Amino acid sequence: MIKLLPTKHLLLIAAVSALLAVLLIALPDEEISDNNSISFEAKLEVIDQSELILHDLQKLSPATRTVESTPLLASNLSTTYEISVPDALAKKNSPPTFKEQSVEVQPGDSLSRVLSSRGISAQDIYKVSLADKKQKTLLQMKPGQILNFTNNEMSGELTHLTLVLNRLDSVTFEREDDKFNRTDTSRIPDIIQTYKEAEINNSLFVDGLRSGIEQSLLIELANIFGWDIDFALDIRKGDSLSVLYEEKFLDGEKIGYGNIIAAQFINNGRTYQAIRYKTGKGASYYTPDGLAMRKAFIRTPVDFTRISSKFNPNRLHPIFKTSRPHRGVDYAAASGTPVKAAGDGKISFAGKQNGYGNVVIIDHGRGYQTLYAHLKGFARGTKRGARIQQGRIIAYVGQTGWATGPHLHYEFRINGTHKNPVTVRLPNDAPMPKKDLEKYLPYAKQVVATLSNSHSPSFAQKLASLKN
Repeated sequence: MIKLLPTKHLLLIAAVSALLAVLLIALPDEEISDNNSISFEAKLEVIDQSELILHDLQKLSPATRTVESTPLLASNLSTTYEISVPDALAKKNSPPTFKEQSVEVQPGDSLSRVLSSRGISAQDIYKVSLADKKQKTLLQMKPGQILNFTNNEMSGELTHLTLVLNRLDSVTFEREDDKFNRTDTSRIPDIIQTYKEAEINNSLFVDGLRSGIEQSLLIELANIFGWDIDFALDIRKGDSLSVLYEEKFLDGEKIGYGNIIAAQFINNGRTYQAIRYKTGKGASYYTPDGLAMRKAFIRTPVDFTRISSKFNPNRLHPIFKTSRPHRGVDYAAASGTPVKAAGDGKISFAGKQNGYGNVVIIDHGRGYQTLYAHLKGFARGTKRGARIQQGRIIAYVGQTGWATGPHLHYEFRINGTHKNPVTVRLPNDAPMPKKDLEKYLPYAKQVVATLSNSHSPSFAQKLASLKN
């Protein structure tokens, strides 16, 4: 290894040599004696080049240094320097972190309002809205629904969004590059068939609720049997009902009800059965023989408090005190109560007619005609020649014409002859197609057997007594 003098030493030697040279030149020769001499002593130290490098580097004050305990040699010297990384570079190179948020939609909330208030950019809100442009689910989100979303904390980008519509249905938007893809998800609940029955001593709803039948099911039962039973007039103490229906469970928890599969009603000694079946025209209820439970006419076209005057060909008129036939039924109801069309048809008259006051007459075809009188006013679209569907509101209860109080005078005519609307036999709706009937009859037989096997002993005994 070559030994080198330190730079400082070399400079010192050069300076001393220059000084001696000046002295020798400047002093007179005569003053210099042969016997006199000038001596200069310099202590020189041989330094290893590696030590010199280390010495100079130490002045740089590194953040940390690691030196092995062995003698300082170039081969075993190890020094580590820590240099701070710029924040922008560190952020770019760090793995992304994601923030998940969940928000319940409140009244007045919109997608933009919810997301922008939580740091999501307007650009990302627009992009996720594009993926929902056709369905507009996000635009129509409702209070109580849950909005779950995830964003990249490093870039701020929205990466995932899910709108939970209900316990079964949700819509998800997943980011892919610079756009979002939409996915609809529906969970299928477990369906369990449940049977319940009730005996009526007060009313359908009071006794039904006491028996554990939910109100929504009772309303559906009233709709199913409403063409055959007037639940305001026909119900008798001791009437009974039984129902086989679906209950929905999700993760072991009941979340609601499905369809009524079959139901049976004993009313005033008569038995009615209804079975749900789906044809090409949709699902409806039929008798075990395949006849539609839905009739061509509603039995009662208005929600009333009582019948103020019955069908009576020899009635004494309340105003004129003379014997005049009452060819319809008067349903007492509050003024303004909606009046519904009893069946599908075409309005043949809408206007004023002598003592009837405001009147609507509907021609239903096949010789059937209904009349509605003493009306307060007509609903929008009620005019001569208009086509009307069963159940549509056509007018409102009033007291026009010769009327002593607000009520609906309702007449039912067959080929021009007046019939008692309360007791007239209503024609069934269109029959089930023959190809559907062939499949329905075996199914109906099976359902009736299931319903019968579910009856309590008291209900079964009541049915048996009716058959005898």
